[in-house]
Amino acid sequence: MAEEVEGVRFEVMIEGEAHPWIGDTISVADIRVLGNLPGDAPVIEQDLRDGTERTLPEEELLRPGKLEGGHKLKKRVNFRRG
Repeated sequence: MAEEVEGVRFEVMIEGEAHPWIGDTISVADIRVLGNLPGDAPVIEQDLRDGTERTLPEEELLRPGKLEGGHKLKKRVNFRRG
């Protein structure tokens, strides 16, 4: 589970680990930094509900999962290196 950080409203899953996030959008570059992924590695979005995957374009902005009163996220998406 994400560590408690003041002002955190969102959670981003990267390679199976939850990371706290304050902003309502996150870039592919932010995902790499947050997950300590190599700068040249493609970032893949995995939909954990239906098993689909897609490689993210560098310029894409995404909306991270919103935390609701400490409850688990309803949106189950994981990001991983390609």
